[in-house]
Formats: sequence, structure tokens, C-alpha cells
Amino acid sequence: MRFRAILCPWKENGSPPVLRYDYQYSVAGMLYNLMIGAEPELKHLHDSKEFKYFTFSRLEVPRRRALSQGLVLLSDDAYLWVSSPDDRLVRVLGKRMLESQEMSIASVNFSVAGIDLLGPFNSTGDEQFTTMSPIVLRTVREGDGTKRTWDLSPDDDEFAGYLIKNLERKYATYTGEASKGITEVTEISNCHSKRIEIDGIYHRAHMMDISMRGPPEVLKFAYDCGLGEKNSMGFGMVRLRGR
Repeated sequence: MRFRAILCPWKENGSPPVLRYDYQYSVAGMLYNLMIGAEPELKHLHDSKEFKYFTFSRLEVPRRRALSQGLVLLSDDAYLWVSSPDDRLVRVLGKRMLESQEMSIASVNFSVAGIDLLGPFNSTGDEQFTTMSPIVLRTVREGDGTKRTWDLSPDDDEFAGYLIKNLERKYATYTGEASKGITEVTEISNCHSKRIEIDGIYHRAHMMDISMRGPPEVLKFAYDCGLGEKNSMGFGMVRLRGR
């Protein structure tokens, strides 16, 4: 399940605000605070060291201007999508966000104008997705006698395999059972990279169109939870292409 938050940026002395590019960590922190403040038992999502089963989109701003220091928010409205396989979590976050009436993202203040709760997604088993936030996947590579973490690109041979392995691990951990059937990436196109800072660490992530085939319940989970790593930090949210 997912919702769309309608946000209205506050003007600063009559001028549109500037939102710095690396704002995802701020959104994640805000969502955690809303979640824990409303339902303390949901704290396990924050404390989990392996997976956190929700994701969110990049902020959609219909009219904006890019500057070196960030985005000038020219629109009266901006939109943020939040998604999770846990329907209760989605409802809690949407309710708490609406009740708060306002929120801050990277020092820019917004009024919460509305929450649109979207209906459940049912997969056909053959889907064409478009990213709403970039996918990040990492591996460890050796060189010069040392090991270092490496951000994978869709051009890397390992990318599709790592993505499926990560998805199946998340699905098994969440549901308590292994996926039945084969999940595969059938096509990746229209890729472009984003360099994003999260808590002082830079990640090379990728926006893309990605087509997948597999058990409908696994592809539904991918839609709800996100693809790749660090979903709860705003990576890997997808929508159906053309919608």
C-alpha cells in the first residue's frame, strides 16, 4: 500500500525556498519520528539492522529551478509518495503526517495539504516499472590487497543478479517463507545516475526503467517495499511505467 502526501512549501520573505539536493536523510528521519511517536511498537523497524520494510519517493516538484546549492521550489504544491507492504504502517504514517499539519525537510518548511491513500496493487507477474527514487546496490571488491564497498551500475554484469537476490531475501525475511518460482529482470533502460549523500556517505544510485517477471506476490512486494538496498532511506521506490 502507498499514499501520496500533498505538501505546500512555505515562502521565505515572499521568495520560494531552496531545497538542498541531499534531502533524503531528512525525510527518513521525519518518517521515523512520526512512526515511533504514534506507535511505539513500530520502533522495531528503526532498530532492525538488516531490512526496514518501507520506502519513499524523491520529492516531485512540478515547477522548479536548479541551482548549484539546490532546487528552487517554484510550485505551490509538491508531492511525496510513501509505500510499504505493511498496510498498518502506511495508514499510521499518513494519519500522523496529516495530523501534524506541517513538516520540515532539510530546513524547508511545508504545510501538509492532504494525504491520498492509494488502493492495493495486484501484480500480473510481468511488470514494467519506472523508478520514483534511484536504486542503490553495493558489493565488496578487492584491489591492491584491500577490500572496498563498490556501488553497482546497471552496466555491471552482477547488477540484475544482486537485485533479485536482495529482493528475494527481503521477501523471505518479511513473509517467513521463500519465494516460489523464478524472478528475473527482463530489461533495463533509460538509466541515469545520481550521487546522493546519506549521513556523510556518498552513494552512486540509478534512476531507470526496469521490467521484471516472476511470482505475482514477489513483484507486488517489490512495488510496495522497493528495489535494491536502503529503501527506508528513500532508494528504490517504483511505479508502473506510464502511470
